[in-house]
Amino acid sequence: VLGLTPYREQIIGAMAVQRGLFAEMATGEGKTLTIGLAATLAGWIGRPCHIVTANDYLAKRDSETLAAFYEFCGVQVGHVVAEMTPGERTAQYCKEVVYTTSQEILADFLRDRLKLGFDQTPQCRLIRHLSHSGNSTSQGGLLQRGVHTVIIDEADNILIDEAVTPLIISRKVPGNSLELCCTIARDLALMLKSGDDYDVDFAYGEIKLKNRGKSAIARHSHRLPAIWRSQDRRNELVRQALVARHFFQRDTHYVITAENKIEIVDELTGRIMPGRTWKQGLHQAIEAKEEIAITDPTETQASMSFQRFFRMFHSIAGVSGTARESSSELWRVYRLSVVSIPTHRPLARVEEPPKVFAIKEKKYEAVIEEIERFNRDGRPVLVGSRTVSVSEELSEKLTQKGLSHSVLNAVRHEEEAAIVEKAGEKGQITIATNMAGRGTDIRLSEEVLSLGGLHVIAVEYNLSPRIDRQLIGRAGRQGEPGSARYFMSMEDELLVRFMRPARRKRIKSLLELGAPGSYSMVISGSRRSQRTAEKLGEKQREAVLRMDTWLEEHLSFTRRSSG
Repeated sequence: VLGLTPYREQIIGAMAVQRGLFAEMATGEGKTLTIGLAATLAGWIGRPCHIVTANDYLAKRDSETLAAFYEFCGVQVGHVVAEMTPGERTAQYCKEVVYTTSQEILADFLRDRLKLGFDQTPQCRLIRHLSHSGNSTSQGGLLQRGVHTVIIDEADNILIDEAVTPLIISRKVPGNSLELCCTIARDLALMLKSGDDYDVDFAYGEIKLKNRGKSAIARHSHRLPAIWRSQDRRNELVRQALVARHFFQRDTHYVITAENKIEIVDELTGRIMPGRTWKQGLHQAIEAKEEIAITDPTETQASMSFQRFFRMFHSIAGVSGTARESSSELWRVYRLSVVSIPTHRPLARVEEPPKVFAIKEKKYEAVIEEIERFNRDGRPVLVGSRTVSVSEELSEKLTQKGLSHSVLNAVRHEEEAAIVEKAGEKGQITIATNMAGRGTDIRLSEEVLSLGGLHVIAVEYNLSPRIDRQLIGRAGRQGEPGSARYFMSMEDELLVRFMRPARRKRIKSLLELGAPGSYSMVISGSRRSQRTAEKLGEKQREAVLRMDTWLEEHLSFTRRSSG
């Protein structure tokens, strides 16, 4: 039907997924077809089968790519993406196999729970129906037909990286005084000095006000509306303003749209998350910092972490190219065993030694030189950056050099499919954020393969080595030739956040002097910083897991454990 013949390794992966295991398959090994084979078996059962992908683009692409195969097998397939209306969502969820994202499936699940009210369990709905008491909302109008089987593509990203991110269903609450308060808090925050009035903890992303800072806030508290003048409230307002100032940067954590609104950028995928807002006044604090219209605060109606949601499924399985680092946590939290699937062909990618610099500017110069060198040979180059701002800066430098290129980031995402399709052409230069990481398949011609394949440049290390592996995994897929190289500087966020300032300053000085051993000190320091970042994340997920378990054990009698 599709003109494809599954490799033996793909069939092994499909068997693992069908048995509820986590199949680790290297990038480029054909996970899309593997999932399709397993989903067909689940679709034949007739219970709801959801396939969770990394983004809307992949959900739509994969469902349409395999549509003819599913039809031949007698299985109805659909997809749910952000722009769909409730009626369209209901029609898609009625099909046996549904492709969607973690955000959409959990949001629709919570919306259905709100409609059900107290009739959360099938037993309650049956009793309500048999007793004919009142008008039960459970008789119709639900989006989903239930949750039973879920197959998660790039599962480590969703089950680990985004595990404790709460998805919140909220509504606007008029807060006329909040606009004035956020503006005053911003001005007060600008008066305070780091180190004298407050301390900044970059590793944990926290601001700790000192007594001197609290006293300064108290002296100006008369400017706030009376309801916000209490010590705790005024200090929290200013603390949020400081958090917005130090930890949330434009074109890194968010972008400002043409409509002059703030849109959050997902750090892991590099994509805009439409409609999402930060909670507890942080969103308004960032709007005040950027001096744009401050929106009304929101009131939470329902919320749930992805970690808690996916543990509710009867059957859960996953596929990813980067799972072994998290195998113990996947078993402890989800009872998912990791099975490594061998590659169809031996890996031919060459990983060049990393290049290390003291300052960012020198690093960017070296990146441009490397791009020029590979471009002269005709090889396509993919440059991966963590943020929109870095991708735009590199784009400007290439333009100054007269090098034609494409840019793919949260701001320039309309032509994503066309950019990805051309990224493997001879002499093509593509600069992208993590949007070009998971799930992106860059196809190469025979001419490009004869030249050496795709060359990937990672401008800096990510907080997780798994994200780094996803980026360089765009090269050397299915035994094809390819190469990759990391670039880093002592001014990269990873080292700024997780390396002690004194040690970072000392290593930076040694690098500038060209001292022996300084190179290896940066490499080992980067790896150590990544381990520190991952341990912090694991501790956070453990805390949320304990809370989820407590809620299930102690509040289950209310039948409102869905949040």
